[in-house]
Amino acid sequence: MRRHAARLALAVALACSVTAVFAAPASAHGIGGTAPTNYETTLTRVEPPVPGVSIDVVDLGNNLRLTNTTDRDVIVLGYDGEPYLRIGPRGVFENRKSPATYLNRARVPTTAAPASADSDAAPVWRQVSGGNVAIWHDHRAHWMGADAPPAVQRNPDRRHLIDRWTVPLRVGSQTVAAHGVLEWVPPPSPWPAVAIALGIAALVVGMSRTRWWRTVLVVTLAAMVLSATVHTVGHWGATSAGFGTRLTESLYGIVGIALGLAALTWAWRRGVEAAVPLVLVAAIFLLIAAGLGDVSTIGHSQVPSSLPAWVARLAVTLTIGAGVGLTVAAGLRLRVLAPPRAEGSSAVTS
Repeated sequence: MRRHAARLALAVALACSVTAVFAAPASAHGIGGTAPTNYETTLTRVEPPVPGVSIDVVDLGNNLRLTNTTDRDVIVLGYDGEPYLRIGPRGVFENRKSPATYLNRARVPTTAAPASADSDAAPVWRQVSGGNVAIWHDHRAHWMGADAPPAVQRNPDRRHLIDRWTVPLRVGSQTVAAHGVLEWVPPPSPWPAVAIALGIAALVVGMSRTRWWRTVLVVTLAAMVLSATVHTVGHWGATSAGFGTRLTESLYGIVGIALGLAALTWAWRRGVEAAVPLVLVAAIFLLIAAGLGDVSTIGHSQVPSSLPAWVARLAVTLTIGAGVGLTVAAGLRLRVLAPPRAEGSSAVTS
């Protein structure tokens, strides 16, 4: 049974690894949450500045966030100049007559606003929050095309200014505008990370064939748990989503970390030999959840992490390399530790 389980685990892990390596250049999303990108959205200025009103870019340009601590309402204007959002001491409201209310529900709208939406109609406000912070998706602040801009297609290895965007606001009777830029930031080549991951995998497998194999398995799994934790913490701090959404987006990684810690605890209490099956399971789970699931991180310039981008890429690279190596090493060790089949034994008993 151990031998068959090890073979199945190895086949699944290796198939996932090959698929992820060849799909990496085309992949643009991880397991959940904000996807890595090569477009950088930056807020440059708010004219005129209003004390108590702040606006910033969050979620890699997917959303804008406005905070209003004044006793006046701030109105965000939609694409036709109509009232779209109202943020004030009574809460956050959206105008059900504004086409932006419906168009902003998807990053790339596939349907038009309903016929009931009318930019010229009097606002019909619906409360969406009791706080003083509004987070919304705004198509003015990100690239809408399915293909890269012509300038990027001609020279993808250079930084390009794609657009200058403006989001108009009203604070009382005052007209305010948030200005920003959208730029293309060339991605790093994923191949150095692939080479590093393969090198780590080969090192782990090679060292696991020596008399230090117990130390190799434990240290490698501990490194995977640490890198997955770093990656999860960075992802957690880079999203504007609420606690429940953050937990859901990070759930696979958290489960993988828990499995890794359980395997390390089992190895400490019962010995590495007894923990090998659980080490194999934890390695596969962490490899998929915290490595292959976020493999597109290594090939994009903008990554969803509160940590420096190179740290996020290194964490994913380490998890993939160590995960592939540990999966192979633990699978082979499980095969060695499997009790030999008695000669002449028969599966049929009388």
